[in-house]
Amino acid sequence: MGLASLRQLGSIARVGRALSATMTNSLGVRPPTQLPIAVDFGTGSLKVLQLEPGEPPRLVSAACEPTPKECLTHHESRLEFQTQRLPSLVREAGFKGRRAVCAIPAWATTCKHVQITRPDATTPLDTLVEQAIPLHLNKEPHDVVHRYLTVSAVAEKAGAKVETIIMAVDRELVRRLMAGIAACKLEPVGMHSEFAAALHAFDYVHRRAGDVACNTLYLDIGRGTTTVEISHGKNLAFTRVIDLGGRSLDEAVGQQLDCDIEEAHRIRREPVTSPPSAAMSMAERASGKAAAADLDAMLDRRAAKTAPGFGPHLHAQAEVPLGPNKTDLTEIMEMLADEVRMCLRFHAAQFPEKKVERVVFLGGESRNVGLCQYIAKSLKLPAQMADPMARIARTGKEPCIGVDLSQPQPGWAVAMGLCLGPTDL
Repeated sequence: MGLASLRQLGSIARVGRALSATMTNSLGVRPPTQLPIAVDFGTGSLKVLQLEPGEPPRLVSAACEPTPKECLTHHESRLEFQTQRLPSLVREAGFKGRRAVCAIPAWATTCKHVQITRPDATTPLDTLVEQAIPLHLNKEPHDVVHRYLTVSAVAEKAGAKVETIIMAVDRELVRRLMAGIAACKLEPVGMHSEFAAALHAFDYVHRRAGDVACNTLYLDIGRGTTTVEISHGKNLAFTRVIDLGGRSLDEAVGQQLDCDIEEAHRIRREPVTSPPSAAMSMAERASGKAAAADLDAMLDRRAAKTAPGFGPHLHAQAEVPLGPNKTDLTEIMEMLADEVRMCLRFHAAQFPEKKVERVVFLGGESRNVGLCQYIAKSLKLPAQMADPMARIARTGKEPCIGVDLSQPQPGWAVAMGLCLGPTDL
């Protein structure tokens, strides 16, 4: 589900050619040999990815541009830097074709779960959602591009309540992103929320009809924010953006070690080889092994145990320290865990029959195993780190700028999902 629609973006030039690029074979148009070029305007970096269709998909090219430290906390300057850098990055990495799809940054997306009451069976749900935007999102409909997702059955009778997720982004930001892509001489053929894109990266895990019963909590921990997503099979049922991420941890490390935030980030991302300050108790180890066994059983049921793209069970791994020596990050991590537990309680109240079975960690900060282990133990759920690029076929000769695909890359889930998701313009 994208955040742009043809009706709302009708004033943007080039949409007609974008539509022609997405014609199906039924109209006699040959499908492209490459999937669209995916552009992820992330906080920590700009990521660009292209794949060839197939099972598994094959890598065409990948490129990553880290965000300068002076732009990390300023959305406007960061977006300006990324849109200026994008054309040269596309040229340098040798991407093919002209079709491109991008993600709406999570920090720019207003997301709200809203119960829509139908006054009668004839009023379109689209109209009711648009009427709800000023009240629930504090925005005027003409100022934003919005989409909504129904997470309960759409009842036709008067007075029925329909649970929806409304997502909106400022129209001006959409225009800037489209202009940034057009400046690369690319044809924009899709624009999606980060939430939808991340889920598309794992569609292959839910191929069978029975897999719809698998309910997963995805935690996308990035540099600036943490995105909480709960899916029922492939379908998004809950999402929320939490204003806590890697930068919050960097600030805490900087204060405790009396260093600037860039040095704190470097220290925090270095591998920690010393043992944790407190050994894992026997009860915690037993609980971890039980959680890993539960996940094994669940994956066996879903025929996904051997599917690439997931790391080993976090509970079964040796405990890793949360942060560098002489630092204590438990206060921030407990704040984050509390926010995630609130999301789980909300989901449980809305869907008491759909218990969350596991947590999957995404985002660049998920490379910190200690961070993932801390949250997984707090949630008492089987847990794994995602490495979506692990299932991509490659020869090793493909252009890869600024990214080492020999290492786990949980931060590339959005870019990969953009490649594999539908085009919507």
